[in-house]
Amino acid sequence: MTLFRSMTCAAVAALTVAAQTANAQQVVLDVTGWKGNEAEPAGIAELVSAFEAANPDIKVEFSYISRLDTDVVLPPRLQGNNAPDVMMTDMPLVSIWGDAGLLADLGTDSEWYGRLEPSLVPSVTTGDAVYIMPLEVIGMGNFVNNGLLAQAGIENAPTTIDELHAACQALDAAGIRPLIFTGGFSAPLFVIANGLEQTDNAAALGMGEASFVESESFNASLDVVRGLIDNKCVDPDGQAGLDPWSTALTEFKAGNFAMMPQGAWNIADFSSVEGLDYSFAPIPSGKDSGVALDLFGIGWSMSAQTEHAEEAARFIAFFSDPENLQIMLDAESAYSPFQGGASGLPDLASAYDQARVDGGVVMYPFAVLDWPKALEGEIWDSLTGFLLDTDKSNENVLERWDEAVEDSL
Repeated sequence: MTLFRSMTCAAVAALTVAAQTANAQQVVLDVTGWKGNEAEPAGIAELVSAFEAANPDIKVEFSYISRLDTDVVLPPRLQGNNAPDVMMTDMPLVSIWGDAGLLADLGTDSEWYGRLEPSLVPSVTTGDAVYIMPLEVIGMGNFVNNGLLAQAGIENAPTTIDELHAACQALDAAGIRPLIFTGGFSAPLFVIANGLEQTDNAAALGMGEASFVESESFNASLDVVRGLIDNKCVDPDGQAGLDPWSTALTEFKAGNFAMMPQGAWNIADFSSVEGLDYSFAPIPSGKDSGVALDLFGIGWSMSAQTEHAEEAARFIAFFSDPENLQIMLDAESAYSPFQGGASGLPDLASAYDQARVDGGVVMYPFAVLDWPKALEGEIWDSLTGFLLDTDKSNENVLERWDEAVEDSL
């Protein structure tokens, strides 16, 4: 018995030493991201665990840093000697950090680069370098409460402006508030979608080579907003205090409004609400398809300072595997950035899917750097003021947009 116990203790000690040795040989990857928390899990915890299981020589230490905090927290680390190995980024961040030499070139010879959707290749390629591996494209469209529409005798989500006007009038007559239209997000989505659908010079507008003031499409888009108010779609005074990121979402989930332009990232949250019968449709526009306003969202980038480039590249490539990426797409209700058409959207988004098939796709211009980031905040602010005073001229609003572009050049 004593011999057995001593052998057992010796075996345990040997296993402990072996485990400690293995742990000591592990490379620890410092990874940061603004998804992966309880509010937006994005499948990251599951994928990190799967990566570690497939790569026992690597330990991932993931830190959640909000998108707003990323702008503040990471630059000092990147410029010092404490940079993460891998960071969640988007194109505005890549533009700044890549140009400053703070990001590693992931290589256009990477296996995943050759599988990217051709429409994304120019956006993620900087000269001969690529500083980000895209993870998803997320739709921004019109959330529709099917039950409320049915109460007003409306069978399908409106996809044209005329259909939207008719729906709003029917909803208003039935005592149902038709549309959440906050200046801080939903109104800009609507105006940008309708303006860009009628023009092919998005990049020229963002570079100051064309003027918003002189743009027929954006002047018409502001006129469409006035039409929404005239047709009982929007009560600007009643919505002035709605926070698009909290109150507005709560109001839609509570069934207090029939429609709301917002992003597909809300699908998981909305689907958790018992009894909420809703769908995700394109933004109504002048064309029959409506607009599928696609947002090139997040990706992984590698620090130029990393001492674990091979392991970091393995981590990044792991997410490009279709089976692995599908976990994130399902959690995010997103489309794959790679060829093959993979999607994580549920059936309730079939109308948005159809708009993409019918050629109604418009890329959100800030996410692909067609428009400067400073313009985005200006659009939100100016449309909030416009909704409260639509007697303002279009020129009064659009001049501010042109000034924001000029200041960014």
